[in-house]
Amino acid sequence: MQIWRIRVLTAASLASVVLLSGCSPFVSVKDIANDKPAYLATNFDADSLPTSVREKLPAAGKHPLPFKILTMSGTVSGHVGAVAVSNDFKDTLINAKDTGLVQQLSEVSANDVPHSATFSLSYLNLFNLKTETAVYSRTMALVPAMVHDADNNQFVFEAPKEDTTYVTTFETGTTIQITDFRTAVTSCHTGHFYPASQINAVLTGKALDFDCEETKDGIIQNKARRTYLTEYGIGLTRSIATSTLKFDWTYREIEKDGESSARYVGKAISNNAI
Repeated sequence: MQIWRIRVLTAASLASVVLLSGCSPFVSVKDIANDKPAYLATNFDADSLPTSVREKLPAAGKHPLPFKILTMSGTVSGHVGAVAVSNDFKDTLINAKDTGLVQQLSEVSANDVPHSATFSLSYLNLFNLKTETAVYSRTMALVPAMVHDADNNQFVFEAPKEDTTYVTTFETGTTIQITDFRTAVTSCHTGHFYPASQINAVLTGKALDFDCEETKDGIIQNKARRTYLTEYGIGLTRSIATSTLKFDWTYREIEKDGESSARYVGKAISNNAI
């Protein structure tokens, strides 16, 4: 399974890394912050994606997920260059009409002060299809990044398979681009299912790790790990590493439809930096 442009939750320091070209002002941060749920619902649904991407997605009701709203919180920590960074995060994931699509609002804070919000639309929280970050200290948000096409159709499986390599070439850019898209090849290899309780004793179901790397012109851009949880039907971001940064995610709490089901999830497994 591929992960395009791994969502770096620490928008406090990595917004310029997550988003591609197109750093021109797009939408007022104040307007976004006034009603974040409405902004997510309006701008990050399937209709906001190009036809070339939508036609590869399951129809409504064809890929049910076992939740309506999933809330996750914890800490993302690591370094950018020689600078250590640690931020708290809170993710709100919404099941988008049982298509396998997940709308997500990720808010980052440092020392209890909210810093930024990242809006995204993904498939199973594994394929990131559209992303926009609003940094509260700025006047305007950055132009959203988006997948414009993919070379095969892997958006239809019921669950990922063990010991399998998934490779896809994605054409990516901003929402205002019409040409000159960036070509990125993402390759992910799965391990074997293991009890999710190995991550945290209160988790049920099974877990499966995805070790992925993204390349451009044969050069590795980043390495990442996500863990697919059968209990939720989606993946968790566990780590990301490039030649200049490395981050790990620790999940303190996971709530499904308002009911807490996991607390104090263990430290994320890390990839070595490139």
